[in-house]
Amino acid sequence: MQILYIIGNGFDLNLGLKTSYNDFYEYYKKVKSDNVNVQKLKENISKTYDSWADLELALGNYTQHLEKIEEFDDILVDIGQELSNYLHKEELKLESHEIDQKKFFEYLSFPERLFLPADKEDILGIKRKWASHHWALNIFTLNYTSIIEKIFGNKQKNVLLANHTTTATIKLGEIKHIHGYLDNDMVIGVNDISQIKNESFHQNRDVLESIVKTECNRANRSNIDRQFTSKINSANLICIFGSSIGDTDNKWWELIGERLKSDCHLIIFTKGAEIPTRIRHMQARAERNLRDLFLNKTNLSEKEMETVESKIYIGLNTGMFDGIMKQKEE
Repeated sequence: MQILYIIGNGFDLNLGLKTSYNDFYEYYKKVKSDNVNVQKLKENISKTYDSWADLELALGNYTQHLEKIEEFDDILVDIGQELSNYLHKEELKLESHEIDQKKFFEYLSFPERLFLPADKEDILGIKRKWASHHWALNIFTLNYTSIIEKIFGNKQKNVLLANHTTTATIKLGEIKHIHGYLDNDMVIGVNDISQIKNESFHQNRDVLESIVKTECNRANRSNIDRQFTSKINSANLICIFGSSIGDTDNKWWELIGERLKSDCHLIIFTKGAEIPTRIRHMQARAERNLRDLFLNKTNLSEKEMETVESKIYIGLNTGMFDGIMKQKEE
């Protein structure tokens, strides 16, 4: 069985790190710059703060205020460098010894334990098909930070996570960064040219290699897109945690949608308003809304959506990864 985890910024936030874009903007506005293009960018962020909830989409929209590639380079280089600086400082706040590694491994290996009885039994039924096989679990993160590597420590491949039967194991395959790292192949960008507001940039290869994610990765020659595609296409269970299922990663949601037509199931963990158990039907509604949101990001037909929707499990307020921070002694 092939298990694939896709980890977003919600993971770092769940550990108490201030890694949201709003946290970054508060820092970024205070960093002085003599560059007029950077100054204009910061003024725009301050005046239209709400429209910058998603930095990558906002950058694509902001290109309408630019005319030259030099202006574009100025803002992308500056905001990328300062985002790297800020996140690096946040990353340093967390030490590996503060994480309960065993508990983290249990969450990765047995996510079904957090679900209501019916969904739990369904997920266990999926797993039973591979009961006698060894399982590989791969982690692909959307984050630039290396928090997950910190948790694993020196050994980050072929790590025993758990035994799912008395004779079969669950082992970590590899950890990969889809958007690069803080100091290496860092990709800040959009999904495609439709998300670049300045149409005069649509045919500019220099711009495309800087802000369209697939073009960025191709220019970086990291081969990460090909590796991620391969893992999605071979996965039997995909778990998404800490991602808003944003438009700038539509390529991957579309690919996962196609994979669901085969022998694959999907778990999406999310947080939302707390719903009293007395009105559990409201939870079902919230779960259905997120399921529909994901399906609408795919290229599946309405008939195909109806076929695969039962293969998508929504973990709403499950507490996934909660409590992996060790309690500090008084």
